[in-house]
Amino acid sequence: MKFLAVDYGTRRIGLAVSDELEFGAHPLATIHRSRSLHHDLAEIARHADKAEAEGIVVGLPLNADGSHGPAAEAATQFANSLKKHTRLPITLHDEFLTTAEAEEAMIAADVSRKRRREVIDQMAAAELLRSFLRFREAQRRQPQPAAVSPVPEQAAAE
Repeated sequence: MKFLAVDYGTRRIGLAVSDELEFGAHPLATIHRSRSLHHDLAEIARHADKAEAEGIVVGLPLNADGSHGPAAEAATQFANSLKKHTRLPITLHDEFLTTAEAEEAMIAADVSRKRRREVIDQMAAAELLRSFLRFREAQRRQPQPAAVSPVPEQAAAE
């Protein structure tokens, strides 16, 4: 299944896409926020259609203790608004440390500060999507409970 990840921010929105086999996530684009939420949502829906995504993952910026702060509430409202612009299923997924991980990876690769600023949001979206794909894989690998069938009754010994 192919997914589009959305790293929602107040100034920019990062997008990333997975491959159909869910092996990897790749940075796709950065949308600079406009004054119109409707325009931003339509742009995300356009990217999802163009990428042939079958689902959308929106980053949920939980606090370090797992609680919902103002940023998580804003992301939730954003995801609810996005639902009105697409028929694709939308999933919220914890994005804790995704931007920091993306920044670290780019520093290690000696990417210039200017270039990092240009692509950090789509790189964070790719980290979010990798985290989501690992979560899905772990869910699939969990052992399923064995089917329970009744034990047949023994015929009474004569």
